[in-house]
Amino acid sequence: MAIDSRNIDTDITLELDEDEITVSEFSTALEHFLGLVREVSKAVAPRRKPVWLVKIYPGSAGIGFYPKAGGFGADELALVRNAVLSGIEILDQGKRPAHYTDRAIEHARAITNAFKSRQRPARLRIWDRNEKAAPLKPAILDTAAHILEAHYEDEGSVEGTLEVLSGHGKFEVQVYDPLDGRAIKCELDQAYLRIALDAFMKRVEVFGKVRYRRDGMPVSVRVERIEVFPGRDEIPLLEDVKGVLRD
Repeated sequence: MAIDSRNIDTDITLELDEDEITVSEFSTALEHFLGLVREVSKAVAPRRKPVWLVKIYPGSAGIGFYPKAGGFGADELALVRNAVLSGIEILDQGKRPAHYTDRAIEHARAITNAFKSRQRPARLRIWDRNEKAAPLKPAILDTAAHILEAHYEDEGSVEGTLEVLSGHGKFEVQVYDPLDGRAIKCELDQAYLRIALDAFMKRVEVFGKVRYRRDGMPVSVRVERIEVFPGRDEIPLLEDVKGVLRD
């Protein structure tokens, strides 16, 4: 049973128009809907750090967000609402929305993906107040894959901060791009494990087989070498260098 749009009083609302929703589906939708709204908000108004409040609608599941007073100006909030909604429509057309970062696209995909096991597509909509709605269609999954997933492989390297060391099934670390904070997965053999442990939370350059997206951005690396950049405390001071030069 759909939400009666006349009862919507939150700024951005996710409508889950299904008779039955599992706890897993609901919790995943809530987590990634909040992630989507936060990512788009940062892109639209990077200097703002709003606190989002939530309202759960009765009947078919509806999750509504509205910012705590003082979080946005009226014009900024209108831009955020429009960017979220128009972004869903643009993804459905197979394109990247202007204010959707990689993480925003991943969140939009995850909301849709949470209901992929159903025999028919779930009825999901995002509302801009109670004025306009955009459905989340399965086509979003194809668009996200086209934009984000690897398309070709070549020798290369990536730089960033080495974090998130994992040994579940295979050894893997994540290197975070310093410019946009994207996580680049790096799969490594056990021989590189000690180097990775010593380099944890340090800036590194990882060499190997790099898988790239269509737009040339790296997605993952099969590690062949790890170079660790010196930390600030390891870089000699100018006075020390002058002393060496005098000698």
